[in-house]
This record gives sequence, structure tokens and C-alpha cells, in this order.
Amino acid sequence: MRFLQREVFWNSIGFKVFVLYFVSMSLTVAIMGFLSFTKSTSVIQKNAGSIALQTIEQAEKRLQMIMDEYDNRSQMILGYQDLQKGITGGFTDYYDRVRNTMTISNFITNLVNSKNDTVSMNIIGNYDTSYRYSIITSTGFTVLPKADPSLCKQDWCRRIIEAEGKVVRFGIGYSFMPIDSPNYENTPVYSFGRALKNLQGRGEIIGVLLYEINPAEIENILREIDFSTSGNTFIMKRSGEIVAQDPGTILPKELSKLSLPKNAQGTYNTSIQGEDKLIVYREMEGTDWLLVGMVPMKNLVKDTRQIKTFTVYLAIAFVVVAILLSFVAGRFVHRPVYTLMYYMKKAREGDFDVKIPRSRNDEFGILFESFNVMLFRIKQLIDELYVQRLLKKETQLKMLASQINAHFIYNTLDSIHWISRIYKIDTISTMIFGLSKYLRLSLSDGREFVTVNEAVELVESYLSIQKARYEDKFTVDVFVDASVKYNKVLKFLFQPIVENAIYHGIENLTGTGELHISWVRQDSGLLFTVRDNGVGIPEEQLEEIRSTLEQTDISENFALRNINAQIKLTYGAEYGLTLESEVGVGTRVSMFIPLVD
Repeated sequence: MRFLQREVFWNSIGFKVFVLYFVSMSLTVAIMGFLSFTKSTSVIQKNAGSIALQTIEQAEKRLQMIMDEYDNRSQMILGYQDLQKGITGGFTDYYDRVRNTMTISNFITNLVNSKNDTVSMNIIGNYDTSYRYSIITSTGFTVLPKADPSLCKQDWCRRIIEAEGKVVRFGIGYSFMPIDSPNYENTPVYSFGRALKNLQGRGEIIGVLLYEINPAEIENILREIDFSTSGNTFIMKRSGEIVAQDPGTILPKELSKLSLPKNAQGTYNTSIQGEDKLIVYREMEGTDWLLVGMVPMKNLVKDTRQIKTFTVYLAIAFVVVAILLSFVAGRFVHRPVYTLMYYMKKAREGDFDVKIPRSRNDEFGILFESFNVMLFRIKQLIDELYVQRLLKKETQLKMLASQINAHFIYNTLDSIHWISRIYKIDTISTMIFGLSKYLRLSLSDGREFVTVNEAVELVESYLSIQKARYEDKFTVDVFVDASVKYNKVLKFLFQPIVENAIYHGIENLTGTGELHISWVRQDSGLLFTVRDNGVGIPEEQLEEIRSTLEQTDISENFALRNINAQIKLTYGAEYGLTLESEVGVGTRVSMFIPLVD
């Protein structure tokens, strides 16, 4: 492992790095010493403008993404049918109005809460109702009467109406519709709006949306733009009006007379207040706004003279220390590479328990840690694969054993059912019929996968047996989303969960139990939920059950653990069961699996 050992030295990466460093440093110093005296000033001036323009471009893209996100919010409001109904007043009765108002309130509240930057949202209706959401008011959401005709004569409202549904951006300023609050009236907001059209009619304008947002995110972007000098960044119209700026800076009044070229972006040299400035600008897409950066020229080229002086000294110093630095660099690279090779050889020989000591905080340290994690994960995957195969075999054997002589049992139960009907023993007849139907559905021609419809029938057959047994002990509410009825699912995932809810939740309950069962589509998956109002599970026991779901070497909670294991083996580790419970309130068991056609 010694760097200068003869057998390692000549072919080692350390020696190659040593030579590379020495040659590259020597050539770089020689070339830099020649060119810096003649080219430094012109290069710095040229590159400074390019870098500043790139900085402005990146900031403009960030601002455009923010404003596009604002526009998308307004588009959601524009297309919300219940809101259109509320504005136009198309209610059948008072209850319909109240329900509509609650729906709109929930929609707007959820929209606002998804991004905690809304100051106020004013939905001004021309026909029946207007709405306002504001963080200033205690209620947040407020229902208002239709718009006062004088309101639409104001300049901001007229501009929105004339835009015919397109977004109108007003920039950062004070609210057009302030609430009677000192904090609100003196707080700048970013305002934009758009006309609301009747999507169910002929597209006529039925109202106006005025959206006011906390401008902190825009101001932070303007504040964070760094030209490595004392510059300023702001948004202005081509007419000279300042739309937004860092509130911590004061801009010269001469900027209102600044006339920039008509190009979409570029640089521009000018003099403001007797000082030469470099102006970099970029047009913001879809607006007449410009993102402008203003940098003093003297700050851009102040380092040129220092570079000329330092170059001579640096050239001499670099030549002197080039060999030493190259040697150190070569040794620095050689040691960790050799260490990594040593442990890789150990792993290649099958020793996955080796671990490189983490003694570095650089990229090699990260590489060592990644190597350790990789070996740990490989060993973990090998162990998991072994356990999963054993569990899958155990599950298959149990499922196979459950079907032995099932046809014989089904035929026998069917005969008992008809005998019970002949002798008018209805309770036994009902239970036997439910059990025989359950067995028939369980067989399902030996198929492992069935449709959701068939799985629902299987659960309902089981419930008919339990209803006959418990009579009026509990009620059942079953809901099946029509869009998932014909998707394929594993056959025996659902009934054991329902059985657990009855035996462990409702059986010991005083009074009538409630059982709510649902199959609904959620995103690209199927969410199966069983909720009861039973005795509940203590928190300590609930945590114990949750932990046993992921274990394979214990016998407690076999049904839930077995179902969870089948889900993960069939669909993947990201799917499985979720348990929620509260003592005295009830228990909710949810299963999430992918939709399979």
C-alpha cells in the first residue's frame, strides 16, 4: 500500500495523477502568465455581461414557473362548475344553495391551504353571489352579494374584463379591494386576475377573479440574484413602470426614463446618476414585463489590476510548489483507490460482511459509504428473497390445502340447504345457503385472481352467514365504485379483514355495531376499507400489531400478517395494509393495491 513501492509506483493511478498535475499546472501557469497581461480586462468585461445575462435568464425561468403556477390556480377556479352555479344563482331551493356554498368553501379552502401564500381571493359575481377568502378575516371564507356596477368601472376591473378570460398581471402593490384593517392596507401583495366565463352557456362573462398573493417568494428571488457585485434586480414594464423589486433597495428615479432595446433579451450600457452601469434584461414570456439587473461597471472590472499583479507572483509560486503538490495529489488519490480495490476484492470473493471504515468526508468518503450500503443492501436482498420464497411456498400450500374436497363439501351443504327449506328451518337454510355460496365462489374454477365484483359477492356471502348468526347485532353498509368492478384482485384478501372486524371489534360491543365496507378507486390503485364502531384497540397493542405485519417468524396476528405478505409478494413492497384505531370509537383497516385489468 506504499505509494513509492517500485511494483506499484510506475503503473499506479497515483503516479499518473502526479505526472498529470505537474504537467498541467506547469503549462497552465506559463500560458496564464502570458495571456493575463493582454486579455484579462477584455475577457472579464465580456464574460461579466454574459454571466449576468445567464443569471437573469435563470431567475426569469424561476419567476415564470411561479407565475404559471399562479395562472394554473386561476384556471382551476375558472373551470369549477359549482362556483359557476353559485355566481349565476342556478339553485333549485335553499338547501341547494347551502350545499353549493359549502362545496365552494371546501374547494377554495383546500386550494388555498395547498399553498400557504394566499392573502385574499375575490370572486366577484355579476348575477347572484360573490365570494371572498382572506387570511385577515376570522372566518376566512365569506359569501357576499353580487358586484356593485361601479366596481367594474375601476381601471383594474375594466382591464380584466377586456382581457376576455386571459390572465391580467398587475405586479406587486397595494390591494385593489382592501379589507378594513391597517395591516392589510399597508401590506404589498402580488395581484392578478381574469374574467370568469359561463362555461355552461355561451361563454359570456359572469364575474371577475382578483387573486392577491404574498409577494415574498417573488421578492426572495429578486433578492437572491447575485452578480457577485453590488447590483439591483427588479421587474419593470417597457413603459418604465416598476412592477416588482427587492423591498430592501431604493431604485433611482431615472429608471422610469430608461429606454431598452426591443430585443427579447440582451445587455445595455448606460449612465445613471453619473455612474456607468451594465443593464441586463430579459422579457418575461406572455407579458410586456422585463426582468432587469443593474450592475456598476467599476465593480465588474475591479479585479483586473489585481490579477495582473498577482499573476507574476503566482506563476513563480506555482512552479516552485508544482512538484510537491503533484506528489501530494497523487498520494491522496492513490490511497483511497487502493483501499476500495482491496474491499471490492473481498466482496467479489463472497464476503458481504466487510465494511470500509468511514474516515473521510470528501467524495471518496461518500464512495466508501455507498459501497458499504450497496453490500448491506445486496446481503439484505439475498436474505429477503430467501424468506419471501419460503413464505410464498407456505401460502401456496395453505391455499391448496383449503381447496381439498371443497367440491364434496359444497355439494353436501347444498343438499342440507334444500332439506332445511323442506322442513322450513329458515335460519339454518340461510346460513347453509350462504356457506355453500361462499364455498362455490371460493373455488372460482381454481383461479387465484377474480374480479372485484366476485370478491364483493364472496364477502357478502360471508356476511349473510354472520347476519344469520348475530341477527340484529350489527348493520352493514357496502359501497363499490362502479369503475373498479371488473378489475382483477387476489381472491382471499378481503374476507379475513371483515371477519376480524366482526370478531375483534363488534362481537364484544354493547349495543348495535356498524360495519362500513368500501372498494373505491384512488389515483391508479384500489383502496379497500373496513371500518367499524367496535371496542377499538389500545395504542400499545396497535403498535404491536403494526410491527408484526412486517415479520415472518412469529405466529401472532397470522391472518393480517399473511394478507400483508401476499400483497407485497404479488404487487410489490409499496402496497399493503394500514391500521387505525381508537379505544371506544372503532377501528379502520385499509388495503391499497394496484388496479389490474
